[in-house]
Amino acid sequence: MKSPRGVELLQGEQITLAASAARTVGANGTSVFIGGERRRFVVVNAITASATAAGDTLDVYVDFSLDDVTFYNAIHFTQQAGNGAARTEFAVLDPANPGTSVINITSDAAAAAVRPALFGPYMRARWAIVDGGGGDSSHTFSVVAYAL
Repeated sequence: MKSPRGVELLQGEQITLAASAARTVGANGTSVFIGGERRRFVVVNAITASATAAGDTLDVYVDFSLDDVTFYNAIHFTQQAGNGAARTEFAVLDPANPGTSVINITSDAAAAAVRPALFGPYMRARWAIVDGGGGDSSHTFSVVAYAL
């Protein structure tokens, strides 16, 4: 079965939100149109290098949008220190149990938190890098989503 975008839904889909690269400043990744065919995503944040000062930090987020203009934060991975070890984390987005309470999305989720039922047709990665001093903050990471 194919989606309106021509994606084979039975095989899953890999969506690169941030290709592996060394980054020194925060940015919004390019939004990706994912449509509305999928109901579950596994999102992997793979940090391969953070070789700077302990006071430097990296925060990686995954956001969704209904209109490709206003984005809402669904995932905030664990904050990485500038001298942190390489690590890979994943989060699952699945609206099967959306909860019974309103969730305030005017600000980002707390570090290491997931808002599992937040979906929209556009998805992007976003990252904030803080240099704690020395001007050498650099983190190498990638963010990939797997549609199920």
